[in-house]
Amino acid sequence: MFADVALSLAAPENALTVPEEALTRSPDGDWQLFVEEEPGHYQPVEIQLNGQLANRRIVTGIEPGTRVVTRGAFFLASEMAKSGFDIHNH
Repeated sequence: MFADVALSLAAPENALTVPEEALTRSPDGDWQLFVEEEPGHYQPVEIQLNGQLANRRIVTGIEPGTRVVTRGAFFLASEMAKSGFDIHNH
């Protein structure tokens, strides 16, 4: 038998959390967030996951107060991936 288990643990004080839907995978499989460099311009930044609180993830790799995409991250990741495709290589 197998079971999926989620433990609710207290978060470390001042833990930086983001919604799960903000997370995407980089081309090499690492977790990433899209950080707003300036209005309308976003840069993927690899982060580390350090735990989970309900539907939020504890992360390290960005500074507190950094503006990140919390909705639409999957769309940004897919658009970024499409931009790397050669239209004649199908």
